[in-house]
Amino acid sequence: MLVYGRRKTGKTFLLKRYLDWDIYVTVGRGGFCIVEYKGGRMETFSLSKGFKDALNRVVEGMVVVVDEFQRAPEWLWDYIAVLRHKASGRLVLCGSSLSVARRVFDRRSPLLGLFAPVKIDVITPADAIYSLSRKLRPREAVLWALLARDPWILGLIEPSGDPIQALARSHRMLSASTVGLIGEVFEEEERKLTRLYDAVLRLLADGYWSSRDMAQKLFEAGLLERPEAGVATGLLNQMVELGLVEKIPLWRTRGARVYYRHRSNLVSLLLYMDEKYGEAGIEPRLEPLSAKLGLELQFFIGELLASYRRLQRAYTVAKPVGDIDVILLDKDKPIIGYEVKIGEIGRSEARKTLERMRRYGIPRTGLVSLTEKPPEVADESLGPQEIVEIAEKTFHILRQNIPLTRTTK
Repeated sequence: MLVYGRRKTGKTFLLKRYLDWDIYVTVGRGGFCIVEYKGGRMETFSLSKGFKDALNRVVEGMVVVVDEFQRAPEWLWDYIAVLRHKASGRLVLCGSSLSVARRVFDRRSPLLGLFAPVKIDVITPADAIYSLSRKLRPREAVLWALLARDPWILGLIEPSGDPIQALARSHRMLSASTVGLIGEVFEEEERKLTRLYDAVLRLLADGYWSSRDMAQKLFEAGLLERPEAGVATGLLNQMVELGLVEKIPLWRTRGARVYYRHRSNLVSLLLYMDEKYGEAGIEPRLEPLSAKLGLELQFFIGELLASYRRLQRAYTVAKPVGDIDVILLDKDKPIIGYEVKIGEIGRSEARKTLERMRRYGIPRTGLVSLTEKPPEVADESLGPQEIVEIAEKTFHILRQNIPLTRTTK
């Protein structure tokens, strides 16, 4: 098995907690490795000795994990391939980059056909909401879940109270952690976080989603020679491959097919705060942060509902008519549209929203509020309690498909 994904998504936690391993090897950057044994003993060896000794235990029937595998030199790959016919145990590789999967499954790789890929992304909305709902009220559980998809934040701040105020209080520490995380992602992919890449990520956090507009801003900043959308598209697609950016299909949006945004809601919020307030050395204003959180919530809830209904998530940017927060498609055909708000949705606002959706020919409509259940004027009215219930149902459905479960020999 090859477990891979962006840094700080909980891969090591999953393997150490849910896999019944005998030896756990962590590959360092300086030609050494840390070897942890089942009883708790730990030793440091040269990479060659530690790696080979651990692999020989696979031949003897043990379960061995090699973490940070992307740092291992490729001559060790041949050693793994040679042992394939002798091994009676199990070898699990774990890599903190997406490129390691491409390299392992390349047609010229000696490891091709030996490992099954398991990608670990940021935590699913269903998992995050369901986990936190056992300790927090429904509204707080949903809002904190949006942040806790990046589990590293839970080691820095306690999920309780208003998440916006918690972010504002700790924004300097959290922003520095985010910038460091992004730098680590590029380092593990053997790339350099240049001013150009950094600017793209910050523009995304500031709400620039189209390659055309982004190219213009990069040109104005002197980072591109010409404001060509194709160049910006190439940069964005590279960061999609790094797991930092996602592409959401646009439905009935003139002049664009894809909405680019940060894959991590937390990274988007923290880069936004760093850009707006970090350089100026001022305290964040809560009102703009709440508006930014509301936008992140739209995509978060959209991902949850798409997973629950097993439909495709889409978005509509329609000026001056108004955006449609969530559209669920089945083979490009709209099934249902949703309006999503942190605050309450009044009856008058609800009717206007539903009329806008119907003008687009969306057959079913839904309203989502994290303050209280919206008026029963749409096909679906979902308050915070209903969202938690949907998350719980989705969690149990997804859990049946998780390949990484506790194993015994």
